[in-house]
Amino acid sequence: MLNRGTGGALIPFDPDEYYRRQIALKELGREGQERLRRSRVAVVGLGGLGSPAAIYLALAGIGHLRLIDQDTVELHNLHRQILYTIDDLRYPKAEVAARRIKRMNPDVVAEPIPENLGRENVDRILEGVDCVVDGLDNMRTRYIVNEACVRKGIPYVYAAVIGFEGCLSVFRPPRTPCLACVFPNLDDRALPSCETRGILGATAGIVGAMEAMEAIKVLAGIDSIEGSLLICDFIDMYISKVEISRDPRCPICGEGGRGRAVGEPEGLIWLCGRNTVNVNPKEPLGLSVEEMHERLRGRLRVLLKSPFALVLERDGVEISLFKGGRMLIKNVKGEDDALGIYEEIMGYLRGGP
Repeated sequence: MLNRGTGGALIPFDPDEYYRRQIALKELGREGQERLRRSRVAVVGLGGLGSPAAIYLALAGIGHLRLIDQDTVELHNLHRQILYTIDDLRYPKAEVAARRIKRMNPDVVAEPIPENLGRENVDRILEGVDCVVDGLDNMRTRYIVNEACVRKGIPYVYAAVIGFEGCLSVFRPPRTPCLACVFPNLDDRALPSCETRGILGATAGIVGAMEAMEAIKVLAGIDSIEGSLLICDFIDMYISKVEISRDPRCPICGEGGRGRAVGEPEGLIWLCGRNTVNVNPKEPLGLSVEEMHERLRGRLRVLLKSPFALVLERDGVEISLFKGGRMLIKNVKGEDDALGIYEEIMGYLRGGP
């Protein structure tokens, strides 16, 4: 594998040289490095947590990174989401992340998944991975991921951050509790968000790097923090480690647990703290981005076209249209407005007036 160095000269990529300081670790060695190379990791959410986690996983030589995020890059992301720059505004995060990670380590397969993860597609999206790393900002999706990991027997590296605080654990039933044992029935509407509480970029950076550390340890066979919950307060720089245990009555991983909570697939989902709504089509739309562009460019203002998405503007509302027909509609006030815009655009795409 050849890569261009300074001045454009072709330089061969040498894995032994790239990972030399890492292979020197007696806890890892060449055998552990090979385990990492054979591993497949899903990073679910590529924001403040997922950005540093994905970077350190790539630099460590995880062979295949599945990079999952439904959103596009916005200006208020940039103070903490270190995969992106101001040049990436409006592009799908999964697309930018995969491109940047390939430049950091060409030895890694970076697979972008610009989808909204839900109960209807979680099993497909997480199929074949050896570990899931949590870069999410809401409990609703975390519960869905947790349920899938329990069903599939996949280690789940969980983390959450807000303000100057964070927490971290590795869930791996039946050896450990699952997320629902430790944090049952939390409602996102009752929890502080980055919009209301705020967050320091370094908070997410520290905890995201810790997530990468725990995932690497799990995959390399090094003892992880499974069975414990780390609680971090970066005002006082105090980290406490609390033992956690399984709930035998847990509906997900307990005795007689189903591995799936009751709930129907959601088509319209509001994103945390913003006038932004995700709308999933009832049936996937069989059009490429290029075909969608051809049908819409004379009807709405086109702000951006990439291989994964088309970004449009209509009367101050920004619409990110992804392959398959999923839309992110931004600067919209209510469901009726969002669904009206969605149906109008889908009418154009289906060949209507």
